[in-house]
Amino acid sequence: MLDKVTVRTCGLGDLLAVLAVHSQLDTTAEDFVPQVATGVQQHTWKRMMGTPDLTVYIAEFGDSPIGTATLLVLPNLTYQCAPTAFVEAVVVALSHRRKGIATMLMRRILDDTRAAGCNKVQLLSHKRHATDGGHRLYAALGFEAEAEGFRLYHRDVPDAVLAARSE
Repeated sequence: MLDKVTVRTCGLGDLLAVLAVHSQLDTTAEDFVPQVATGVQQHTWKRMMGTPDLTVYIAEFGDSPIGTATLLVLPNLTYQCAPTAFVEAVVVALSHRRKGIATMLMRRILDDTRAAGCNKVQLLSHKRHATDGGHRLYAALGFEAEAEGFRLYHRDVPDAVLAARSE
């Protein structure tokens, strides 16, 4: 099966494909495929696609989107000005999990971060993934759990998001 999977970078026309994968993040509704993106999703996607050093990847089995991940390469003054990479939103469609898709996505990202001269690659993985294979995946790729992560969630919706929703 993996020989029929491709991983590529996304363009403006790939929003619905990415949303189709993300729709399976916390649900068992495998057949749900968004037919239209909301205004705020379209606005956010345009911002993402216009952000230098931000790349969204899509894994496809034939014409079907089955995985996605996002990479941000951040210029950095430390480590002789080598950039730092941040990986976010690694998601695989429910019916394709535990088949090597996330590994393919991550290997592509790691190749791209090496090519970009990144000193380090960082990602956060929720504690719940310690038992579902997520942490094993990252460890197998060479990641080490060496830092303590902190999060602060703002519960109020930022003005920029509210403005995008009204467009």
